[in-house]
Amino acid sequence: MTFADTSKYRQAPSSDDDISIWCGKDPAVAALAAKAVYGPEATLAAAWCALGAKVDGRAADSHFWFEVFCLLSAGETKARAFRAAQRGFGNAEGKPN
Repeated sequence: MTFADTSKYRQAPSSDDDISIWCGKDPAVAALAAKAVYGPEATLAAAWCALGAKVDGRAADSHFWFEVFCLLSAGETKARAFRAAQRGFGNAEGKPN
């Protein structure tokens, strides 16, 4: 049985310490795009992107996606607090919901 020699297809190691795909991009724009694409699962998607970048050894991208994750998490926390406050304060007549 003969196997193909895959050594000629391997990429040479990069001379840079860190390869970044997202360098110089705005995390806030990425957070808005993630919300538009993934809806309520945007925070989870950003977390997976951060984890994937970390595992791949792309530290700069990992930090970028973690920042996106933090922006999305903060938005979810504010939304939850707002909904809880609405339930607690009742309606316009002062009666509980």
